[in-house]
Amino acid sequence: SFVLFLCMLFSGIYAQNKEIKGNVTDDNGDPLPGVTVVVKGTTIGTITDIDGHYILKVNDTTKVLQFTFIGMKVKEVELQGKLQVNIQMESDSIGLDEVVAVGYGVQKKSDVISSVVSVKPETVTKVATTDIGEMLRGKAAGVYVSLDDGGPGGSSSILIRGQNSVSGENDPIVIADGVPIGSINDLNPNDIASIEVLKDAAAQAIYGARASNGVVLITTKRAEAGKAKVNYNAYYGVQTVKRNFDVYSGEEYAQLKREAYRTDNDGYLDDSEIFTSTELSALESGEFIDWEKEVLRMASVQNHNLSVSTGTDKTKIYTSFNYLNQEGVVKGTDYQKMTIRINVDQKVNDWMTIGANTSWQISENNDPGTSSTLQRTVTCSPLGVIYDEDGSYSINPTGVQESFNPLLDLAEVTNLKEDRNDIMNVFLDVTPFNGFKYRLNASRRSWYRKTTGYSTGESLAGYYNGGYGEGYIINQDLTEWQLENIVTYSLRKDANNLDFTFVQSVSEKNYDYLYNFYEDTANDLLGIYGIETASSSDTDIEGYERGIVSFVGRVQYDYNGKYYLTASARADASTVFGDNNKWGYFPAAAVGWNVYREPFIEEIEMISNLKLRASYGSVGNEAIDPYQSLSTAESADYFVDGEIVSGYTAGNFMPNPDLKWETSTTLNMALDFGLWKNRLSGTVEFYDTHTTDMLVTQSLSSTSGYSYMMTNLGEVQNKGLELNMNTVLIDKGDWMVSTGFSFTANKNKIISLYGEDEDGDGKEDDDTANSWFIGKPINVYYQYKAVGIYQEGEDIVHSHQPDAEPGDIKLWDRYEDDGDLNTDDKVITKKDPDWYGSFNMNLKYKNFDFSADVLTVQGVTKNNTYRYEYSSGGSLRGVFNGVKQDYWLPENPTGNFPRPRESDDPDKMYTMGLQDASFIRLQNVSLGYTLPESLMKKLRIDKLRVYCTGHNLYTQTEFESYSPEKDADEYPEMISIIGGIQVSF
Repeated sequence: SFVLFLCMLFSGIYAQNKEIKGNVTDDNGDPLPGVTVVVKGTTIGTITDIDGHYILKVNDTTKVLQFTFIGMKVKEVELQGKLQVNIQMESDSIGLDEVVAVGYGVQKKSDVISSVVSVKPETVTKVATTDIGEMLRGKAAGVYVSLDDGGPGGSSSILIRGQNSVSGENDPIVIADGVPIGSINDLNPNDIASIEVLKDAAAQAIYGARASNGVVLITTKRAEAGKAKVNYNAYYGVQTVKRNFDVYSGEEYAQLKREAYRTDNDGYLDDSEIFTSTELSALESGEFIDWEKEVLRMASVQNHNLSVSTGTDKTKIYTSFNYLNQEGVVKGTDYQKMTIRINVDQKVNDWMTIGANTSWQISENNDPGTSSTLQRTVTCSPLGVIYDEDGSYSINPTGVQESFNPLLDLAEVTNLKEDRNDIMNVFLDVTPFNGFKYRLNASRRSWYRKTTGYSTGESLAGYYNGGYGEGYIINQDLTEWQLENIVTYSLRKDANNLDFTFVQSVSEKNYDYLYNFYEDTANDLLGIYGIETASSSDTDIEGYERGIVSFVGRVQYDYNGKYYLTASARADASTVFGDNNKWGYFPAAAVGWNVYREPFIEEIEMISNLKLRASYGSVGNEAIDPYQSLSTAESADYFVDGEIVSGYTAGNFMPNPDLKWETSTTLNMALDFGLWKNRLSGTVEFYDTHTTDMLVTQSLSSTSGYSYMMTNLGEVQNKGLELNMNTVLIDKGDWMVSTGFSFTANKNKIISLYGEDEDGDGKEDDDTANSWFIGKPINVYYQYKAVGIYQEGEDIVHSHQPDAEPGDIKLWDRYEDDGDLNTDDKVITKKDPDWYGSFNMNLKYKNFDFSADVLTVQGVTKNNTYRYEYSSGGSLRGVFNGVKQDYWLPENPTGNFPRPRESDDPDKMYTMGLQDASFIRLQNVSLGYTLPESLMKKLRIDKLRVYCTGHNLYTQTEFESYSPEKDADEYPEMISIIGGIQVSF
């Protein structure tokens, strides 16, 4: 019977002995994936691939081909013996459907029943930044992007639907062209064809091994058959910063210092007893230093991108070159990056295609210690001199030994990071018969960083080291490879559509780290190349290997584009877990109902889309350091026969052979809607994620002989609501106006930790040492709360702070009658935002286009060290300058900060650090003009657009820093204004 089946199968294949092929494009001439192509009146059909190509085998070339795609008008073409049929489809309604990438495939948006959000690349590349993560801000509900490093070549942190893990990583995995990459910034933004974010378990489960924190899918551009296309995009602009705080001016700082000494001496002292001779000279002359003007600058940024795509029916090649040069607003900092990409598709025959996706990236980043420099910029007194009499930088510009010149290290320190990042992906596609496809996908990523740093004898390090220089060299090398076998099979019969996907994958990552430090160099003439003259050195070497083996299966079924069912299962084995639990198993399922395709809804003209969908499933997290399930050894010296011999002793980590996967299980329910031909469309989504078997480093009793053990404990919940809405307000004649709105609220809560109840109160114990509390979010502050300043005449002696004085900080007391300040009076304050959202508007009038994005984050609390820490000038002792505050004095009883005191910090000064870091930001504004088509034809170009874009133009916040997401000593978030040009030939 099996032989009979094969004979029937192959006879059917050869009966369809005519091959029809072609390309399908949209209104703009761009490839249109997911278009259904059928021989009218039959069940013979296929769908276009991601490049808009299709191949269809028929036995009669006199029939009619029918092309259908939601949101496009149905197109019918009589074959009349033609074997090549290329068509361009026309829009039928506004934004009714799109094609999005899902795990190992593409789907029409109307067919997607899991939580997948698509971000159009043209909306993100408007931002003049090197960070693709920053480009995603406000573009997708449930995706929280925050600043990680604001410096040149910096990056952002991406968090999808809250923090799931306590000890493991919470970053999403980034997949580019089916290959995991190290960072989202490993790509050139101009090469991106599409970005999709997978948010629920049904979407993520296909990548289960590393998908518990979400998946970002990126597809890069490919060439099309036809004439060659050349695109050149470039911009040039300037960047600056704006701080949301004031520092004390020269006179204000002098008065702060006087008041600090007054408090400790019961009266004002003469200036000669307070100030150094340098400070007295500055006070007398009135020449004060604005350190920010000395350290910061207006910085330039430029970017050039050239791409060429060309192809025939057999061979298609896409190449691009990108060059970025960015100065930092802090003097001495800059970043350069060059990226080359080559994507190749070669059709060997009718059933085999081979291809490659390659990228080479090199970069250089200069940063001579920005953090300490910015701290000194804020805290160094304005009463001083920049240079000594010999013209060199003054080490102590104010004469105060603790205060150092912010410009010193910018001139005397070098720190250069040189990166190389190569990605090579090759694939083989085999399609022996209609509906079946096998892909062999192999990739290798290589990342190498060389960091060299040198501090001269004139630097601050040299000052501490007796005038001798020091330097270091760090070599980091990471290699990652992956091999996948992917089989897909599609069955189409009448209204039934069934798709199977099976994946087998193996991957491995190898990392090496070598650190060499040298000090006491003979001289500074050769800089880092003179460290061989150093009198002492130190070396550290590290490395690891980790790997994953995976098997994945998925079945997708839909009936008539109306009812949908998806089920998947994944098995993963990771080397980071114990011998008893290498394997993890992660199933998922989803259902969907396109209600608007029901007859009783189709009659309602205003409804153009109405879909209900739900999913439930699990994904795993193995993002911990390798070897934590094993016992460790540490180097130690022994005396053997009177001589020191190096050896090893048992480390402080207890082995745990039962260490296993951290698992996140999500229930997701959603409603997609569209009204009036999708002039109003959107999604409302609810999710509930429980993460169990959390990977936690647990402290152990000293009697065990170990200090720590990595184990699986507890449970965390993330529950949230997401809303995304889009409108097309005007689409008539020369005018088009559209808007978008997103809202996300996530509630994070610890359900369980260690399961212990040592105090016997019937409730599970909290972990106060790590500030983890049952029923509270993972990220909280646990400390006393300042509620004001004690005033003269208050009954302080009988309060819970009997030693306080007028002008001291008053703390909240839970039990006002107990007269005691204890741990019961501490307050839990959550760090993470209550909600965040965005609003965007796009406007087109004739050849002009305008867009604007507004972003807001509300209910977030941050600890600002510049409001209380001594070395940051926050303790008001008059030693350092700092963020200007309204401090209490007998003459100023309404001051909201404690009275300055020279001898010591005010008691519990750290309680003044918590600030509301909520903000509203004008994220992007862009204005462009495209040359009229008639003029472009005369110039023999396809497109020419000029534009001007402003990024991060205005931020409204109460947080006292350069950015509401960063402290004042972290690299300032830059304001950018750029002008650019886009040309296509």
